[in-house]
Amino acid sequence: MSLGVGRSGKQMTGMNSDPNQSHDAQLPGLTVQRELPTVALQARLMGTLEIDTSTNCLVVRIPVSTAPGTHTLHDVDVAWPPGWGVELRDDTPTLIDATGQPAARPGDEVDIGGGFVDTARLNLVPCTTQERIFQASTFTRA
Repeated sequence: MSLGVGRSGKQMTGMNSDPNQSHDAQLPGLTVQRELPTVALQARLMGTLEIDTSTNCLVVRIPVSTAPGTHTLHDVDVAWPPGWGVELRDDTPTLIDATGQPAARPGDEVDIGGGFVDTARLNLVPCTTQERIFQASTFTRA
């Protein structure tokens, strides 16, 4: 299961079935790295932070060209750095950075540095069950 840690230090997940934590039940899940990367990946992922309604996970939605002038939308599971999480802020799920500050909300355009890696290499379970995720190392709200 993919976990995030909010500013309160409490683990949160979008797949919470504990009735005593109904507040978190409306939060989407996200994938978080267990440790900082040892290699700096140099790819860039630009898109819109969204909630994949089929998995209730935070993803970055990107257009993928299928032919000249046409594209489809693809959801990318991002492995956020250790300490990142999701919390409700003003009744909206909000991506929280490791310092407890809001980083982005669904609908925000984001620019993330890092690279695609196999989940087995990172030793984590992705929120969306995708076998390749984007390992984030830098983040900018566009």
